[in-house]
Amino acid sequence: TFRRTRATLPTRLALFCVATTLAFLGSGCAGAPRASRVPQATNVPPAAPATSVAGGFTILQINDTYKIEGLRAGAEGGFSRVRTLRKELERSGRPVLVLHAGDFLFPSVMSKYLKGVPMVDALNLLDGSGEFDDRLFVTPGNHEFDNTDPQILYDRIAQSKFTWISSNISVSGGATPGMQPLATRFPNVKDHQILELGGIRVGIFGLTLDDQRRPWLEYGYDLAQRRATITRVLDDLEREGAEFVVALTHQELGEDERLAEEFGDRIDWIVGGHEHVAQFRKIGTTTITKADADAKSAYRIDVLPAAGGSGKRRFAGNGTLVELDKSVELDPDMVRQVATSLVRLATAIEEKTGRKLLDVVATSEHLLEGTEPAIRGRETALGDLLCDMLRDRLGSDLAFVNGGAIRVNDDVAAGGNVRVYELEGIFYYDDKPVVFEVAGRELLTLLEKSVSQATLGHGRFLQVAGVRFSYHVDAFGKTRVDAGEVAVRAAGESAFSPLELDRRYRAVTLDYTWRNGYRDGYPLFSAGDGGTSPTLLAEPAVSWRQITEEALAALPGRRITSDVDGRIVRLEAPTQ
Repeated sequence: TFRRTRATLPTRLALFCVATTLAFLGSGCAGAPRASRVPQATNVPPAAPATSVAGGFTILQINDTYKIEGLRAGAEGGFSRVRTLRKELERSGRPVLVLHAGDFLFPSVMSKYLKGVPMVDALNLLDGSGEFDDRLFVTPGNHEFDNTDPQILYDRIAQSKFTWISSNISVSGGATPGMQPLATRFPNVKDHQILELGGIRVGIFGLTLDDQRRPWLEYGYDLAQRRATITRVLDDLEREGAEFVVALTHQELGEDERLAEEFGDRIDWIVGGHEHVAQFRKIGTTTITKADADAKSAYRIDVLPAAGGSGKRRFAGNGTLVELDKSVELDPDMVRQVATSLVRLATAIEEKTGRKLLDVVATSEHLLEGTEPAIRGRETALGDLLCDMLRDRLGSDLAFVNGGAIRVNDDVAAGGNVRVYELEGIFYYDDKPVVFEVAGRELLTLLEKSVSQATLGHGRFLQVAGVRFSYHVDAFGKTRVDAGEVAVRAAGESAFSPLELDRRYRAVTLDYTWRNGYRDGYPLFSAGDGGTSPTLLAEPAVSWRQITEEALAALPGRRITSDVDGRIVRLEAPTQ
């Protein structure tokens, strides 16, 4: 079963760590700010004895955490609230198993400048002890392999005071020549794990998709290899007496659904990552859950003896999506840890760029939404702004940027400031613009693919300029874009004209999309993997960020007036 709730913990801390720390940074003081004491939560049962009796356990699930400080100036998410929720769950008396379903080292601004160290520091503190946490398990996400230097990853694993679970990944570079399973390289990396929690033998294995290619890395993820790995590890878990099996995965939702369909009689729960928007699926007797990115939410999964259960199904889970908003108290130790990391980040940015984290670049008249459910799912004023500036600078008919390239996962409020802090998030990737031509029918295909997973937070969603269109969503969630509902305003023209399927339009996008768009489902763009992409007309020697900052500096009073203007319209089928 599943339900969604807001955590009911009282809020007493006056300032959240981000607001406090950023104000502190602006004051020029040294050291991290002191956090106020967090009062004990009310209306909760007393803590259980150290030895828990048989009676089930609780899973606390998070995934895709790139901003340990939280979102919207600290009003949502963040590791301080995760720590508080964990303490609250532990007070119930049942053991709490914390599972992270991948993507936490990269890509984040902290990791860009500090090589992922703050992310592991925060995870190390989740149990509050500073010692090895034998109830925290993570699986690698595709972004754990972003850095081309494998030693960065290996150093973060060695730094980790928790267990990594990886059943399908092999790496090179150890004492033994050739590729070796990641689980054989480090004592805190396991192929699978058995724990006894609340009288239940729990089995865990990990699975990671093959999205990031590296010469020192093998995934064994093609379907035949993957099935063989899953069969092997499930055989091991069952032989070792697992009574409740959890697949800790970082892969597309469709592949989690395939896993449940093919192995559902042997897997009780799939704790997944990769999508950045909370998901819940029930496939037969197997449940799939994914929380929102950056700990905006977390899943609580209570596993208890099932009424009338027998054989392999003697235990049942109940999932609750917990909103980690202002109603959830802040853990003071984690606040201090996060604040310290923000200070280190500010220092590193200033040393490398000469700019302060709080330097104001522009102000905005309207809300600029950069949170992922928005930037990866619908038109936003921020997306319009970024694409308009690309289109105007390069004189193209149209521009598009995939939502996954805009990594800020935060908003600038109406009347608020765009600071270096926001720019570092928006322009995490050092992308360059490229100019080429696309036929009208190719553009139609791109738009159809763009909206096909708009509700899943997929990075393929395109923010656009110079084009406007509507798309239809049927009762089953399938999307459709009709050519007659697409219009283009070509360069130099003042009005939109209907899309012409055979006309060639001058387009600008980012070099990553031009080279590797096939990874997001755009086969037109595959030059980066030995395929082909449209012939380049121009490859300007200027970065996307530089174009944007120069355009912002040229605005009257540096004031942004962009607002949503209806260039992407979603049309839902009427419910019966």
